Amino acid sequence: MGKFRFRLEKVMTAKQCIEDRKKQDLAVAERTLEREERALSDLHDLEEECRRAMLRERTGRIDIAWEEVHRARFDRLMRDICRQIEAVEHSRRRVTRERDELVECSKERRTLEKLKERNFVEHMREWLRSEQKETDEIGRDSYLRKPKKELC
Repeated sequence: MGKFRFRLEKVMTAKQCIEDRKKQDLAVAERTLEREERALSDLHDLEEECRRAMLRERTGRIDIAWEEVHRARFDRLMRDICRQIEAVEHSRRRVTRERDELVECSKERRTLEKLKERNFVEHMREWLRSEQKETDEIGRDSYLRKPKKELC
């Protein structure tokens, strides 16, 4: 009986490469999400700082020009925060998609590994059967070659 050879070995190797690439894609997506969340956090910090500055610099009288400058700055900051929230959500969806694809690739690869294991077990059973058959034939031939004693 020949050496065990899994006929889908190339497919399994390709699935492993795809899974490795998916792991890398997921890592990139997670780093991007982390960067986007950090940028959002920085914008929220800036928003809080802007609010404090507006409250601190207000005096009893109202300076319209000063109010317009700070209001424009605050409005721009709020638009930036909204855009950054969208960027974070987009990155989260990408991470979820990449993770789902990785899970699917892993399932496919594990399925092939289980199939390979079952095929190997079946190969070993066949090999043991053929070994047992050979041993039985040798024993039978040995028995048949012995001279038989006559009964008296």
